[in-house]
Amino acid sequence: MAYKIRIQKKKEIAPAQIASRSEEIIGHLLDNPKFIWGSVALALLIGGGVYFKQFSDQQADEAAWLIESEASKLFHDPPPLPEPVEEGEEEIAEELLAPEGRFKKASELYDEIIEKYPANNVAAIALFESGNAFYKLKDYDKAEERLKSFIEKYPRQEGLVAISHLKLAYLYQVKLNDNAALSHFRAVYEMPDSNSRDQAGFELARVLEASGKNDEANAIYTDISEGSSESPWGAEAKARLLLLNPPSESPESEEGGDAASAEEGAASKETSEESTE
Repeated sequence: MAYKIRIQKKKEIAPAQIASRSEEIIGHLLDNPKFIWGSVALALLIGGGVYFKQFSDQQADEAAWLIESEASKLFHDPPPLPEPVEEGEEEIAEELLAPEGRFKKASELYDEIIEKYPANNVAAIALFESGNAFYKLKDYDKAEERLKSFIEKYPRQEGLVAISHLKLAYLYQVKLNDNAALSHFRAVYEMPDSNSRDQAGFELARVLEASGKNDEANAIYTDISEGSSESPWGAEAKARLLLLNPPSESPESEEGGDAASAEEGAASKETSEESTE
């Protein structure tokens, strides 16, 4: 007679081991109260440090944005209407009414943000705007330095990077460095999703046209006029195409040609003259 062998299940000892281990840890902690207080103190210290850092960052962020707001008003907003000023402050008031004075003060405020809050998000805006401010002040060396620095430090801000390239291109045209201008116009033109691509393409084609490279200029004018037909730059590109490639004049009719065609041409001419008058 065959017997069925029963397989005995192993006793589950894991919960007991866990419980005993927990009791051991608790007992160890109770025997060493200094360890408990040290852990609590460390946790409080870490928590306090995190809170203090967050609070400091928030305070710095608010301070930086306040300075940026003041600089932006000076740089972008029209000057305020003149108001009565106290004696001794006439020069300050006059400076803030003049465009050059406002641009200079704005550049100083942007510099303050860059120096005091370099890790803050507003520092990127300050760096970009300081380049524009120095451009307005015709301090082209500082403008070049700031705009190049912005492109290098913040490549992911594609919209402002494109505008920085455009500004640098115009700056190099002022410096009569057409090769450098060409490079920056081309950089924006080759950005497929850039909102400034049509402007850069038109300006690029203008530089190429001035250099005698009419074939390449024609190709870019065509691309811009067809791809950005609703844009003012597209309309400008189309106009340049017509100037570079004027429509060929129709051949004069031979003697003894169709009399009806001659009459039609004469009538058309009369109509054109009347409309011009």
